Amino acid sequence: MITQKLALSYASKIAVQFVQMIAMFIVARIVGPGVMGTIAFGLAFVSMFAFISDLGLGSAHIKLISEGKDESECIGTFAVLKTLLIGIYAAVTAGYYLTQKYILNIPFESEEHEIVILIYLAITTISSFFFIPSSTFAAKTEQAKQDLPNFLQTVIYQILRVIAAVIGLKAIGLSLSNLVAVILIIPIYFYLFRGYKIGKYNKELAKKYFQISIPVLAVIIAQTIIYSTDRVILQYLSNSEEVGYYSAGFGISQFIRLIESSVGILFFPLFSNLLANNEFEKINSGIRKYERFNIIFTLPAVAAVSVCSDLVVKLALGPKFINTIPVLGFINVSMFVSILFLPYLNLISGKGLFKLSAKIHIFNTLIYIASAFILVYPDFFNLKGVGIASSLIIVNFTIGISFVFFLRKRIPEVKILGELKSFIAGILISAVFLIIYKLIPDTIVYHIGAAAGYLLFYFVGGYLAGLIKKDDINMLKDLINARKMMSYIKDEVKKQ
Repeated sequence: MITQKLALSYASKIAVQFVQMIAMFIVARIVGPGVMGTIAFGLAFVSMFAFISDLGLGSAHIKLISEGKDESECIGTFAVLKTLLIGIYAAVTAGYYLTQKYILNIPFESEEHEIVILIYLAITTISSFFFIPSSTFAAKTEQAKQDLPNFLQTVIYQILRVIAAVIGLKAIGLSLSNLVAVILIIPIYFYLFRGYKIGKYNKELAKKYFQISIPVLAVIIAQTIIYSTDRVILQYLSNSEEVGYYSAGFGISQFIRLIESSVGILFFPLFSNLLANNEFEKINSGIRKYERFNIIFTLPAVAAVSVCSDLVVKLALGPKFINTIPVLGFINVSMFVSILFLPYLNLISGKGLFKLSAKIHIFNTLIYIASAFILVYPDFFNLKGVGIASSLIIVNFTIGISFVFFLRKRIPEVKILGELKSFIAGILISAVFLIIYKLIPDTIVYHIGAAAGYLLFYFVGGYLAGLIKKDDINMLKDLINARKMMSYIKDEVKKQ
């Protein structure tokens, strides 16, 4: 059943990403980079403090339930702690906004920016409550219950924001459409969570939550700084248009990040259980399949979009976003580097080595801040969006290498980078494609032909050369088995 869970997770997120991209292409062409940048900045501003609403308790909740602790007591305790933290988060974010405006006298670019920030504060506050049921679903590896409300919310929001853009609304109207979608999805969570018993708050259990979450908190803060301040840094050191160019490239690249979110939420509880039982053969088998999936499907997709970034941007976003072209390739690479090392990060967490994970993330956060400042600051390299994306490549690589180094020491039974030769072969094929792409005439027809030729050569040539094997094709068939998938979804949604 784990195959269907993984397939559903990725398929649903691909569907979500497809809907988001179609909507983004329409909206971006209508409103332009300035409006897109204002919205991205508002979301990034409130996301800087999002860690306060969780403090690592979500990971603790997943771990405790997956280890067999009393489910109802866990839910009741987690719900009380989560509600308290959400209130603190809202107060801190609002306080920071008021401090910047009235005490530090640091002006925002426009009044519209301020209103968008307040709308997104409401959105993130309400959405934070969704983590109570969704974290429980994750602990039980109930993938359908996690994915269904997310998919419905995305579809509603994208429809509403396209309508808002078409009728002439700007950043405020587009942000309000997101808020409406969040409110409309609340009954879905109530329905899916109806079968769970919510026990009483347990002080002793609460202590266990914090014992696990305190080291995790440092990781969450580090990840928030790395992945939520990029747009804020860019806004402060440039303007909304630059944020808009960067955010557009980031939006196109989300199909890569989906793998990370899909696999991560499954691997953490799975590895936690397998490590507890010393089932290293199953762990190594799971990692091997994940690596082959990335080599066969993710790598060529990343290479095609990165190399053909000019083609993708021109066709998808139009001439207004021409500055997104150099940014897109760097963002793609940064995300791909992140997903390559994902299983090793989850193994360290699944082993309960949260303090080690925290130290690694804190150290690499300093690397990110330093590299981002040097690459983006106008008096240094002034690379703007490319600089931020480059700093993400640097930090994702250093984080991954750090986890691989310590994993070899702490859990030597795990086989690391078992598909390295195949990965290098895939990189070399992609590098040849890059060279050819730069040499051919700069026309849409030639570029589309080059991209199609690359993908055809990668898959056909890879199969003939043994890079792609029959087992990989069988894995793909199993992943897209619609009958198994529908059976799994029906059973899980009906289950109480």
